[in-house]
Amino acid sequence: MGFTLYDATILTAKAALSSLTNVLKLAEQQPNSANLLTAQLYEDMKPLTFQVHQVTQKAEDLVARLTLREAEKFENDFSSFADFYARIDKALKSLDAVDKDTINTRGEELAPTKIGPSKEFNITGATYANATVIPNIYFHLSIAYAILRKEGVPLGKRDYLTSFLGLNVNLQQ
Repeated sequence: MGFTLYDATILTAKAALSSLTNVLKLAEQQPNSANLLTAQLYEDMKPLTFQVHQVTQKAEDLVARLTLREAEKFENDFSSFADFYARIDKALKSLDAVDKDTINTRGEELAPTKIGPSKEFNITGATYANATVIPNIYFHLSIAYAILRKEGVPLGKRDYLTSFLGLNVNLQQ
């Protein structure tokens, strides 16, 4: 079987969570790490805690929609890096629990799907995943990375991308 919806969504979300873990671990090693949780890219933007919340919530929303169940609502209640890692682990467990065949067969099923706080559309799981969830995961992961860079965390492109490369490239070559 070629590239599937499972590959494009579940594996991608797992790689994003791995990338997030990687940049957070590097951030946690910094002398100013206690201040990083509330750091913002710009004054009218949400802090790092919100970015982590959104990446993990969107991963949960993805699993819920592609398995046609209600999404668990995660709280944005982080007070430490340990809280970040616990939430990421919870989201990863949700992703790990899905059946590949279920994802691949349900992707084309139409279902009422909530997008944003007040809109609902009758769309396929694949459309929801690729037009809403995956772009949101990338956005909030990128903002988390940018916040940490702005705060002086020595991150490079490889710190962000290595998890994604591992999906498709044998890095041991």
